[in-house]
Amino acid sequence: MSYRTIRESNGILQEFWGVVCSPEVFDSIRAIHDEPQFDTLQYVIKDYLVVEEFDVGVKTLVEGFVLNTVWKRMNPNIVVAGITNNPTIIATRNEALSYRFDAYPGKVFATVADARNWIAANALA
Repeated sequence: MSYRTIRESNGILQEFWGVVCSPEVFDSIRAIHDEPQFDTLQYVIKDYLVVEEFDVGVKTLVEGFVLNTVWKRMNPNIVVAGITNNPTIIATRNEALSYRFDAYPGKVFATVADARNWIAANALA
């Protein structure tokens, strides 16, 4: 497993490293919903800054986005911040978003600080 999920006071931080493959990304998406206090989450941060290889297909991200549309009925208050400067990750995400299945507002940032500032301005207080 090349990721870990860290529960923060109002959200979740997921850190990825090394070689990241489709099953791990899909498992990380499911782990958010499996969080005992899913209904109180306000944000998710997905940190890909130290990923060496991103071997994830668009299909995996689209399937995760479809799950989000279902889960949004249980918690409509989540915003999602991705952190990366990897062009492969950004391109894969953008292609998956072109299918228009993602339910949660999201944005990609180059730094953790920028992501947290955006969350502060966009998540529920």
